[in-house]
Amino acid sequence: MDKKYLPIGNKRNPHPLKNCLDNFKKSYVDLDKLTKINENWKNLIGLELFEECKPLNIEKKILTIAVNHPQWRQALIYNKHKLKERIEKIGITLNEIKIIQNYEIKNKNIKATNAKIVWAKHPSRINQNNMCICTLCNSPTPKGEIKRWGKCSFCWRKIKN
Repeated sequence: MDKKYLPIGNKRNPHPLKNCLDNFKKSYVDLDKLTKINENWKNLIGLELFEECKPLNIEKKILTIAVNHPQWRQALIYNKHKLKERIEKIGITLNEIKIIQNYEIKNKNIKATNAKIVWAKHPSRINQNNMCICTLCNSPTPKGEIKRWGKCSFCWRKIKN
């Protein structure tokens, strides 16, 4: 077999086990700090912001917080020095607090609870929302259109033109 046709493999650059363990230990310490912040989050952030934001991670002494709405993000940006002081009181030193927009936190709950309500009020529901059937095309139509023109707006446009 000719070696010139074989792909050039990346030489592995193994790290000593001590470095790997040290890196794991640092990440474990950050996880421990994040757990401590999560346990005290309601007291640190206040009742109003408690449900609107949550701490995501700590990396290199930078706490990342996800916020639901730009309004709450702005409020946190202006008061992050106070939050940093409160966090220091529980024994965690941070270099910075990073605040990011995250719509998913709140929207998941809204979608789950409102799906039935939205479906119940959907315009395609004939028995609700003052809907009836057009006599010409048999499509769902608001009662107001039938009362006004005697047919749905689509049929009215066809006949008008």
